Amino acid sequence: MGSHTRVHYMDNLRAFAMLLGIFFHAALAYSPLLNQVWLTADPQTSPLVDMLAYFSHAFRMPLFFIIAGFFGALLVNKRGLGKTVKNRLLRISLPFVIFLPLVLASFAMLIGWAMENIENKSAMLNIISMMAQNPDAPPPPVTTTHLWFLYNLMFFYLLSFIAVKFIKLDWMASVVRSPILFVLFAPLLLVPALATQHAPIPAPEQFMPQLWSFGFYGLFYVLGWGLFKHQELLDKLQRFAPFMLIAGVLAYAVFYSLLPTQISMQDAMISMTTSPELSAKHILMASLEAYIGLYMSLALLVYGRKWLNGHSTTIRLISDSSYWIYIIHLPVLWLLQFLMLDTQWSLLTEFLISSLGTFAIGFITYLIMVRWTPIGWMLNGRKDATKHEEIEKVQVSS
Repeated sequence: MGSHTRVHYMDNLRAFAMLLGIFFHAALAYSPLLNQVWLTADPQTSPLVDMLAYFSHAFRMPLFFIIAGFFGALLVNKRGLGKTVKNRLLRISLPFVIFLPLVLASFAMLIGWAMENIENKSAMLNIISMMAQNPDAPPPPVTTTHLWFLYNLMFFYLLSFIAVKFIKLDWMASVVRSPILFVLFAPLLLVPALATQHAPIPAPEQFMPQLWSFGFYGLFYVLGWGLFKHQELLDKLQRFAPFMLIAGVLAYAVFYSLLPTQISMQDAMISMTTSPELSAKHILMASLEAYIGLYMSLALLVYGRKWLNGHSTTIRLISDSSYWIYIIHLPVLWLLQFLMLDTQWSLLTEFLISSLGTFAIGFITYLIMVRWTPIGWMLNGRKDATKHEEIEKVQVSS
């Protein structure tokens, strides 16, 4: 690729991974598994929702962190370490610092409004309502919410910048020489981290860094970083892509069959405060999650490079908007789903209204309030309104 070539497939897959999060979170309101613990849980549930939602959950963020690592290496290669640090502070750290308090405040206002105005409250909303009436109830923990990915990225970038400065090791070269060994055995490196967590894998939302996420998402990030200089690995993985896709689906079928049908509030509290028992079943589920996450991510990279590597003005606009949409999506989604708790609409109708409505609101506000404003410059770089192109394009050096 030349020095003026955008990595379109990576841009597009990153947007896909982020926007898929809207549909995943929208689906949780209709999940039998989380019906007792999800804040906007609806009386209507369907096992099909769980089946599809947790399949996307198994690979969506692993794919995102591969792409994040790829673009981190790209920036260092193009701009040097110093300018890359400045860029990541602006694009990652500053949005986290600005938007996290706003998201937390919006959650507090939404929950307060829902407790006063929603008649058919979810089980979790009822519990919060009762706790609010108890002056001795402990305050809810402050978390990084759905912005945890930015929090983790700050640590991953810091560690990778230190490694770039002091470690000169092209470990990906050996992977490229033995792709079949990588496909067969690389997922096993993820199992130790997953074995420390209950299934399905939780979001590492705590402010105290969750070391297991470094051993899971961090390894995907490292893979993406190495992939930047060795994209020929995707060429070598093409012949394995159908196998990885099929194996990923079959592994998920087994994994889903092992999940409980419902998580109670007591189960949720136990999982938050204790480590899982290292039984044969748990190790099997951790192994299945590892193979699903890596195989589906690699297959999507292979097929994305094949089918999504062209320029499209519409897709580019959606890709640019995806960062903003993901940041604001959960408060918007919760508002729509709170309102629909008192309706009698079908599950499918409510799901489409909440998910597509959240996307539409996010996209429209991006066009009106963000794209040509300092918020947009912070998230995506300054743009030229006449040429509709980024001034600071992320390009691949030849």
